[in-house]
Amino acid sequence: MGMFSFKAVCATCSNEVPFINRVAIANKEIVCAKCMKLAGLKREDIISMTSAQVKSAIGRKSESKNEIANFNPTKKIGSYVEFDTDNEKWLVLSSFLGKRDKSTIYKFEDIIHFELLEDGESIASGGLGRALVGGALFGGVGAVVGGVTGNKTSKGVCTSLKVKVTVDDVHNPTVYINLLNTNTKKNGIVYQQHIKYAEECLSMFQLICDKQKKSAAVNQSGAPLSAADEIKKFKSLLDEGIISEEEFNEKKKQLLS
Repeated sequence: MGMFSFKAVCATCSNEVPFINRVAIANKEIVCAKCMKLAGLKREDIISMTSAQVKSAIGRKSESKNEIANFNPTKKIGSYVEFDTDNEKWLVLSSFLGKRDKSTIYKFEDIIHFELLEDGESIASGGLGRALVGGALFGGVGAVVGGVTGNKTSKGVCTSLKVKVTVDDVHNPTVYINLLNTNTKKNGIVYQQHIKYAEECLSMFQLICDKQKKSAAVNQSGAPLSAADEIKKFKSLLDEGIISEEEFNEKKKQLLS
C-alpha cells in the first residue's frame, strides 16, 4: 500500500499506520512515527533508508540504551560530555539538565574530525591524521596553551558556541556538543568558563585521535613510532602550513623530553 492509501502497514513493526503518523521511505515502503522515534532518526534522515536499515537502527538504539545503563564515566566535562576511558567510549549529555538517558554512545575509534564553532565560524579543529589547529599544541587535557581564540578578532557577544564532531556513522555522521546558544558577553565569567570547557573537549578529542593513530601505526609496523619519526611527521605538517613554527617547536620539545 502506498503513502496515500487510507490503510497502510509499517514495514518494520507490521502495525497499521494512520495517514498522519506515517513516513515514506525507500522502495515505496512506509514506516510509522513510533518506529522512527525508536530508531532515533529524523524525517530527513529516514526517507532515504530501507526498512532493513531502519530495523538495524532500532536495534542499535536498543543496544545503546543497555550500554547507557552500564556506562561508567571516568572523565566528565561540565554537564556536556562524558568519557569512559577504561572502555574507550564517550557520549554527549542531554542539553536539558545534562542527562544521558537519550544519549548515543560512541567508541573512541569512531572519531574522525572535530572543530569548535563560534557563531558558525570554525576557530579550532583537529582529528585523525592532523594536529590541533587554532591554538598552540597542548601539554595535557584542558591545557590548550594560549587559548583557542587568542589570534581571533572577536565581537563582544557570543550567540553560539559548539563543538562539532564527525563520527564514522553514515546515517548520523555529525555530533554536536552545544555549549552556548544564547547571547553571552565575552568578558563575562559564563563565556570564559565555557571556553575552558571547549578547550578541554578539543584536548580530549585530540588525545583520543593521537592514541588511535599510534595504535594503528603499531598494528601496521609491529613497533611504535620513534620520537624522530614523530618529529618528521610534525615537520611535514609545518611545511604544509597546517601547524605554526611555534606549535612545531613545542611538540618537538615535548617529544625530545
